[in-house]
Amino acid sequence: MASQSGDEPNFASSGTGSANGSGSISSVQNGNSSPLWNYVTKLEKWGATRGTWNYRCNICGETRNESYTRVKAYLLQISGEGVAICKKVTKSQKLEMLTLLEE
Repeated sequence: MASQSGDEPNFASSGTGSANGSGSISSVQNGNSSPLWNYVTKLEKWGATRGTWNYRCNICGETRNESYTRVKAYLLQISGEGVAICKKVTKSQKLEMLTLLEE
């Protein structure tokens, strides 16, 4: 998949997202066992057998290369996982993500 240019986060690549740029995703739209992928834009898969992706965070715009487990730690700001945290995730976004994971 080709990288997209521009400063605005792109929610269209996963087929779901918020038109207001908040990064919020409804659980009805999601229907995915890995809901936090909806908060990033997958740019390129790395390796044939592993789940590692080059992605851009829809919240802060930073480009990273990690697996879903590390994306989860990044977005939910879980310390002690050896992963940087997204400093632009708001408390309401974090609560929404946790709710999606519980469903």
